[in-house]
Amino acid sequence: MRSMRILALSIIVLSAPAFAQLAGTIGFDLVPGSAHFTGSSGTDWVDSSPNIDKATTQAQGDEFSTFVRINGAENLLGVTFDFNFDNTVLEVTDIHETRMDLDFSGSIEFLELNAIVNFFLDGLANPPALVDNFEYSYNDPDPITTKPGVLLDSDGDGQLSFLEMNAYINEFLDSLAQKDVPFWTQVASRRAGDFNESVEITDTVDAINAAGEATDNTVVLLRRPDTPADGFGYDSATYGSAIVLEVVFKVKSGAALGDTNINITNASGIDENFSDLTDVQSIAVDGPSVVTVVAAGK
Repeated sequence: MRSMRILALSIIVLSAPAFAQLAGTIGFDLVPGSAHFTGSSGTDWVDSSPNIDKATTQAQGDEFSTFVRINGAENLLGVTFDFNFDNTVLEVTDIHETRMDLDFSGSIEFLELNAIVNFFLDGLANPPALVDNFEYSYNDPDPITTKPGVLLDSDGDGQLSFLEMNAYINEFLDSLAQKDVPFWTQVASRRAGDFNESVEITDTVDAINAAGEATDNTVVLLRRPDTPADGFGYDSATYGSAIVLEVVFKVKSGAALGDTNINITNASGIDENFSDLTDVQSIAVDGPSVVTVVAAGK
C-alpha cells in the first residue's frame, strides 16, 4: 500500500545516520519576499527573494514569516532537520508545507477542503470536532480511506478549531488565485506526465513552543514504482530555491531586546541515488539566522 511506502521512507529519512554530503545549503530565510505561483497554467511561479537572508529586525509583538530553503539542491527527494530558538523571545504561530494535502498528492483540492469544512460544521452541531474521528476517502486508483486527523491539528490540542479551518480555506483560495507558496513538492507535482506524491512530518505548534525546538521536520517527495528515478528529483538549477517549510514566528511582547538566533541542526536528506541507509547524506547549514528585537513602536 502507498501509505506503507510513505511511512517506511519517512522513517528512513528520520532515523538514518548521515554520511556523505548532499548538494545544496539549507537555512532559515528571514526575509522571504513574496514567493507564489502565478499564471493560468499554475506551473509558473515567482520567487522574488530566493536568497537565504539570515538577518531581520522585528519589534516586540511582531509576527513574521520565514521560509526554510535549500539552495543548490540536486536530485533532491527528501530532507529532514531540527531547528531551535529561544522560546522566551520567540514563539511559533504556524508551521506548514502544503497545508491540506490529505491524499499526499502535492496539490490542494476542493474535495479535501469540503471534507474539512463539513467535519468542522458537524463538530459545531455535535461538539467537539475531535480530529481522531476525521476520515477521508479517495481513489488512487483503488479506493483508500485514511484517518489523517493529525494533519488538521496544527496546535496539537486534538480538535479542529476555527482558526485551523480558516487557514485551510485561505490556502485553498490562494491556490485558486495561483498565489499559494510554491513549496518544492508542489512545484514537482505540477510537472506534466508525473505522478507525484509527498508527505510532511512536523511537531505540533504547542510542542515546538514548549521545547523551543522542532525535531525531525521531514518532507519527502515520492515517486511511483513505474516512474523512473533518474530525473525525478528536485534541481535548483531548473526550479530555483527549494522552499521546504513556512514557519511563522512572533516576538513575545515582553521579549528581551537584542539579537536572538534561530538555528538549524541535524540536517540530512536523500537524492535519486538512494537505495539504502548509506545513501542518507548530510546537508550543509547556512546559519544561524539572527533576529534583532527592538522595542514595540520602534
